[in-house]
Amino acid sequence: MDTRIENVDGKNIYIIDNVFSPDEIEAFHEYVSGLSFRKREKSTSYDEFPIFSTDFVPDRFEEETYVGVKARELMNEFITNADGYKLFRAYVNLSNYGDVEYPHYDCPADRNDITVLYYVNKSWHYKFGGETMFYSQKDSRVAVLPTPGRFVIFPGNIEHLGSIATRVCREPRLSLALKYFNTIN
Repeated sequence: MDTRIENVDGKNIYIIDNVFSPDEIEAFHEYVSGLSFRKREKSTSYDEFPIFSTDFVPDRFEEETYVGVKARELMNEFITNADGYKLFRAYVNLSNYGDVEYPHYDCPADRNDITVLYYVNKSWHYKFGGETMFYSQKDSRVAVLPTPGRFVIFPGNIEHLGSIATRVCREPRLSLALKYFNTIN
């Protein structure tokens, strides 16, 4: 496992690679690729261009999938008082070239909720773009490429955006989002 830590406004963003084998990455990608998606996921209340998504039952996902189990293990490793966080939403976003995303927050500024992203694609070339962008004061600060099998753990009160892949990418960008509510906040 390889970890890199970035920082935005004093808040850590953990970027974790080499957690799963190529076979495990491919197996989860194949599983997700067989799911039904609906065009309903919006970044903000004023988003007129929803993208495709599919939801999981949070408790079952965390307990019954190796990605959910590993996400909880990583939370325990990197987040103080991780046992005080409960997974309340688990879903995959599917976006294609031409879709629209907006910068957004996953929780209000006064909350200490945590988001865990897992990049689902089984392959990705850096020329495809699709970085997750993290912002401070309406300016980009950190960009994270959606490398297959990569986890990103960050406070939900950092403004961010899952950017859309470039025209040269002929496959959807798939990202799993796990939202953890701080029960002791």
